[in-house]
Amino acid sequence: MSQVFIADKEFEERIQRTQAAMAGQNLDVLLAFSTESEPALVRYYSDYWPSFETAVVLIPAAGKPALLIGPESMVFARSRSRIERIIQLMDFRESSQPNYPGSKLPTWADVFKEYHVTKLGIAGWHMFPHAIYSNLAKALGGATIVDADAVVRSVMITKSKGELNCLREAARISEIGLKAILDNIKPGLTEVQVAGLATAAMLNSGAEATGYPVWCCSGPNSNQAISRPTHRRIQAGEIVQVCVGAKVSGYSNSIGRPLVMGHCDQEIRRFLEVGHDAEEMTIDLMRSGTPAAEVAKKVHGFIKDRGYGDTILYGPAHGCGQMECEYPFVETSSTFNLVENMVFQVDIFLANREMGFRWEDAVIVTNGKAEQLSSLGREVKCLDIKERI
Repeated sequence: MSQVFIADKEFEERIQRTQAAMAGQNLDVLLAFSTESEPALVRYYSDYWPSFETAVVLIPAAGKPALLIGPESMVFARSRSRIERIIQLMDFRESSQPNYPGSKLPTWADVFKEYHVTKLGIAGWHMFPHAIYSNLAKALGGATIVDADAVVRSVMITKSKGELNCLREAARISEIGLKAILDNIKPGLTEVQVAGLATAAMLNSGAEATGYPVWCCSGPNSNQAISRPTHRRIQAGEIVQVCVGAKVSGYSNSIGRPLVMGHCDQEIRRFLEVGHDAEEMTIDLMRSGTPAAEVAKKVHGFIKDRGYGDTILYGPAHGCGQMECEYPFVETSSTFNLVENMVFQVDIFLANREMGFRWEDAVIVTNGKAEQLSSLGREVKCLDIKERI
C-alpha cells in the first residue's frame, strides 16, 4: 500500500511562500476556498478535504493560518488537518442548509476582530458562493476584496520533490487500474462495469480515491469530452474510451486510452493514429524554456495537416497536481514558458459527430526530455474478442 505523503514542514513552507506572494499584492488576508469536488486549495494548505461541507484556509499577511470549516466537521478536521487552529462557521455548512438551532458558532465579524483588513484576496474566486461573499463583505465593511487566484498559482505551479513522488505513485497505481481494464474488458460489459474494474483495482492497490470519476465512454458516447459511464453495453468494432486516474495523498493522475473491441475499421485506425502521434509529438516538445503556445501551435498544425483540424477542442496539455486538471492549459493563446518541475497531463482529445477519443499521460517538465509517468499501452489497441467471450 502507498506510503507516499507530504511532510508537515512542507505545509509550513507553503504558507510562508504564499505570505511572500501576498506581500507583493499588499494583501492583509488571503482566503483559499474549496468544495468537496474541487478540494485542491484547502488540501494544499491543510491536507483537509471537505465532505458535504465547504472550507477555507485563512492566511494572514504574517503569523499562523486557520482552517475554517462547517458545523459538522470538527472531529473529522482535527483527525487530518495540518493546521492547528480550526474555526467553525455556519457559512460553510452543507448545501441542504440545516439550521442547527441553538448553535452559537462564530461569525465573520468575530473571525476578523484580530486582523486589520483593508485588502483581502479570495483564491477559488470563480467558485466562491455569492451568499458567503455577501456575508464576508458585510463583515469587512469598506475593505477591498480581490481575485487572488494568481497569487496562489504562483506558489503551486511548480512541484516539490514530495509532490512529484506523490504524482509518480498516483501514476503507478493508475496503471494498475488501466491494466485491470485491458485484462478483463469484453463486449457486453456495461460502461459502469468497466469503470468498476479500474476503480476496484486502484483502491485495492493503495489509492485513497479516484482522481476523478473513472470514465468509460463507448461507441456514440466516445465523442463526449467530459463524461460519466452509463449502463450502455459495449460492442465489437467501436471505440471504447477509458480514462483512469488514482489519487495519492491529494495528488491525482490520469491515463486515457482508446480501445477497439475486435476488428478496427481503417478509418477509425487512422483517426486514432493521428491522436497517438500528436501525443508523442507533444511529449517531445514539453521541455523547460519552451513557450507553451509554440507547443500547442505545432501540435495543432500537425493534426490539421492530416485533415482532422475540425476535431480539435482544446490545447494538447493541461496542468496536473492536486487536481487532475488544473491551471495552466497549454493553448495557442498561452503566454507562459514551460519551467522545470511543472507537471502536465498531455491530453489529446479529438472528436467528430460520430466518435472521439483521448490519449492522455502525465509528464514532468525537465531541462531535457520530459519525464513520462506512464507509457502503458500507448499504441492503437484492437483487442482480440475471441479470447474474451
